[in-house]
Amino acid sequence: MIYLSVIIPTRNRADTLRACLVSLQRQTLPLDSFEVIVVDNGSTDNTSDVVRDFTNSLQLVYSYKGEPGLHVGRHEGLRLAKSDLLVYIDDDIKALPCWLEAIAASFADASVAMVGGNNYPDFEAPPPAWLTQIWESSQIAEQSSYKGRAFFPLSILDFGEGCFEINPGYVWGCNFSIRRDVLLRAGGFHPDAMPKDKLRYRGDGETHISNFVRAAGLKALFDSRASIYHLVSIDRMTLDYFCHRFYLDGILNSYSFIRATGEVPGPGHALRNVITLAMIRLKYAAKRVAYINDPVKSQLAIVWNAAQKAYWQGYRFHTREVSNDSEMLRWVLKESYL
Repeated sequence: MIYLSVIIPTRNRADTLRACLVSLQRQTLPLDSFEVIVVDNGSTDNTSDVVRDFTNSLQLVYSYKGEPGLHVGRHEGLRLAKSDLLVYIDDDIKALPCWLEAIAASFADASVAMVGGNNYPDFEAPPPAWLTQIWESSQIAEQSSYKGRAFFPLSILDFGEGCFEINPGYVWGCNFSIRRDVLLRAGGFHPDAMPKDKLRYRGDGETHISNFVRAAGLKALFDSRASIYHLVSIDRMTLDYFCHRFYLDGILNSYSFIRATGEVPGPGHALRNVITLAMIRLKYAAKRVAYINDPVKSQLAIVWNAAQKAYWQGYRFHTREVSNDSEMLRWVLKESYL
């Protein structure tokens, strides 16, 4: 009996996909109690060959969907899944051996809608000092039952050991388990991870599902045994990556604002953004002066200033695109992308 459906959208990352599938071979949950659905979102590398290497050891389904967008792959996995318990992961994670066993145990509680765990960083190389400082100081506000650190630009978090209810906003896409009926009630995933020439179509991905779960008063459960390691590649430990990541976050928040209000931000909103950016740049310029004898903190000020600038550039890019194209507004306001 298939108890869990593991869904892996992928595109041109055959090497990391192989490592991911190896970690699934090593699960303590019997291999005949879960399936693995690999949805190829238009790869031109040897992804299909890698998948073929695992067909004798895993209950594996391969589907090719050339249409771009992470949501396309996620929804294809939904359609193909035999189970009502859906386990979404990225193609660059490595799961703990007890990962799926823990997820299955968590869903034994019928009140649980979502399950997540730690997303430990898997640094490809020693991180620069400024990034180490960010990660070590990324403490979330202490909650009644849990505390820890989380850093969304790299999708890494560490809430320690244990099993407890959690804010669904901390169940991130690289380790995102959900009941099928909850996903359908939420209307499926929103657009995410679009190629460069289609960035204007980016949305808020799984964030809106987490918001739906929270608004509906449903239960999200954290289990430290349901943890994974998420690759932090060398190219993600650079100023350029952080600027790109924050640019995308600007697009996401413009999308979310328009979708929530049904309106494109007007000139006054744009002016407030400009003023906010100016204040941020002044703040980090002052920090650089204050940290002139501390090269790590000085570099941090440079990174955050550049990242915040990129964020507002992404926000304004998306706002302009929607303002200038009525079809874009209809895309943002679509009831469902299923």
